[in-house]
Amino acid sequence: EGNGGVRPPVVLVPGIVGSSLEVRLHDAPVPHWECTRDTYSSWKKVWVDPALLLVPRWKNCLVSYLTLTYNASSDTYSNLPGLEMRTRGFGKDEKVDMLYRLEFGTLLGHLEGELGYEAGRDLFLAPYDWRLAGDAHAKRRSSDGVGGFYAELQEMIEQGVSTSGRKAVVVSHSLGCPTMLHFLHTFVSEEWRAEHIQEWVALAGPWLGSAMQAKAYLSGYTLGAPQWLISHDYVKSVQVNSSSGVWLSPSPLAFGDTPLVTTPSRNYSAKDLTHLIALSGAQAGGEQALALHKKLKGHLESLQRPPANVPTHIWYSTGVSTPLRFEYALEVTEDFNEVPINEFYGDGDGTVNIQSLRYPELHWPRDSSPFSTKVFPDVSHTALLSDPRFLKALTERLRPLLHPAPSLRPSPLDGDLLSALRPVE
Repeated sequence: EGNGGVRPPVVLVPGIVGSSLEVRLHDAPVPHWECTRDTYSSWKKVWVDPALLLVPRWKNCLVSYLTLTYNASSDTYSNLPGLEMRTRGFGKDEKVDMLYRLEFGTLLGHLEGELGYEAGRDLFLAPYDWRLAGDAHAKRRSSDGVGGFYAELQEMIEQGVSTSGRKAVVVSHSLGCPTMLHFLHTFVSEEWRAEHIQEWVALAGPWLGSAMQAKAYLSGYTLGAPQWLISHDYVKSVQVNSSSGVWLSPSPLAFGDTPLVTTPSRNYSAKDLTHLIALSGAQAGGEQALALHKKLKGHLESLQRPPANVPTHIWYSTGVSTPLRFEYALEVTEDFNEVPINEFYGDGDGTVNIQSLRYPELHWPRDSSPFSTKVFPDVSHTALLSDPRFLKALTERLRPLLHPAPSLRPSPLDGDLLSALRPVE
């Protein structure tokens, strides 16, 4: 085939904004008459549906559709009764959903134009239910659509490898990075990784959370949308009840004793986050959020090492003011739902703090499974996906793989590891 032969399949694993969700409803207990109660066997897109986000009276509809309930006694997750959820366009080019074009459009166009990739043939999107952490992804998919992502991802990669005869290149972004880290360490074997993964490019990973999640529990987080457009707590109840919120919470392993929340009487660091949730109660997720933190605490911390038999490339950006501490005028008490009066900033990519972004570079062991890092200065978390320097760097990794040279052994990392640590010019 053109551009140097059979291409290794490329699998894109997005973050929260880049995973499109749709639901099928049957007599669901929705909040009011304007919410769709029954879709009569058809599927309805809910994330992201601009109408559900921007029309205030439909806010409760969106929140109910995205409700996730965790039963600590049975260790099970469930959706709203009468609601089944799935990701939109898993692995196929079903006209490539608008959401994916917004986040990955430049990258998709580059891979298609420069290297001859084609969505659905050798270029695959792997969206997932971003409300979930790895424990649920590893479970069998339930009747209401919760779980099953890891099995679907494994099957997608195996099919791509079988069809092309080439090992896959995985490109993950944001929450997709810890999601892949958990998959590679806990769901598949070293032998499987060696046979199916050519290399993994991990972009803008919140390896040990972000200070922004502390704000999400207390105030909500609008994912970058201005508050004049949507209120600060628009989808707060979804954020605080999602198991992925534990993964996105700032870990003391990366943030230490740095104050992340300040009130008139005291400072709170990463280790105090569950105390803040307990003080706020239901507004911060209450018993469910505390149960999820108890269950998932330490999961990501225990996986902070490169996966064996997977050449790994940790790429991230810096030089963008990133919220690190949130100052509140009032003490945190029951039903707290205030907006910070001040936000203080540090380095990062505007969404993820430098403490989390470069944790692998500083602390992952290099003796057993070497990896490389690359820094892209002065570009934000999402803009990195369309930055010319990133596109060039990815092309330089992929182009040599276009020539037929299948191998069951992991490819070596290129160049001196020390030189790989230098920022991109």
